[in-house]
Amino acid sequence: MQLWLVDHPTALDDLLYDHGLSLLDPSSCERVRRFYRRADACRCLVGRLLPRVLFSEHGVAPADMTFVTTDAGKPYCITPGLRAPLGYNVSHDSELVAMAFAPGDHGPPAFRIGVDVMKVQAPQREGFASFVHTVGDTLTDGEKRLLLSSDVPQNEALARFYLIWTIKEAYTKALGLGLGFDFRRIECDLATNVVSVDGAVAIDWRFEIFQVAVDEDTYQGTAVQFVGSGNGTVVSLTQGQIVRSGASRFLRNALRQLKGLELENADNSNK
Repeated sequence: MQLWLVDHPTALDDLLYDHGLSLLDPSSCERVRRFYRRADACRCLVGRLLPRVLFSEHGVAPADMTFVTTDAGKPYCITPGLRAPLGYNVSHDSELVAMAFAPGDHGPPAFRIGVDVMKVQAPQREGFASFVHTVGDTLTDGEKRLLLSSDVPQNEALARFYLIWTIKEAYTKALGLGLGFDFRRIECDLATNVVSVDGAVAIDWRFEIFQVAVDEDTYQGTAVQFVGSGNGTVVSLTQGQIVRSGASRFLRNALRQLKGLELENADNSNK
């Protein structure tokens, strides 16, 4: 499994934003423009472009790319020019957009791959213990005990919460079932780094976690893939599996790769 990260999506200037829209099909372009807040539109734009750049690198001409969704809303690409099936999934939060991808070995047509990323931040309007109780219907009893243990410093408990949450989100996204999956069916035992579903270790799944710093903030993420055989353990993505770029550089590369358009980088920014 590989991971592409794009940071500072909201820093896109008007020129790059408008040129980026020109790389999308009319439906995707309308989806991006529908957002009221420019920051949300920028994140959506980058998220829509990531798979297009990916499939271009795998030999698919932009004109041959067709993106559709399953009945539950999970996107995938159908194209006659793809050398081998490829599964992907996209997530974004604040100043980070992530795409996990891998060969499409299980669960066509969208394949069983999911990713989730979230900025680690303390609750704004309530204490951490109250926050855990508020979201308690998504956590197992064991997870709540772990998070509320007096032996765990609050900053560590907060980091553990986001790890548990992104594991659950990424797993359900990999399933492609949409909303309605009971998160309590998933249990993350961080003492043993094992994930169980419905009381049984998820031995057919791979759980790969990552942490990223963007400016002063920390982002927690998890990528999940159905592999057919394994041990259900949580492991860290290696640096060799991750490619990271600033949004402005990513857009310039996308324009070059998908449209043959070179834009001068006036401020030499890597963002």
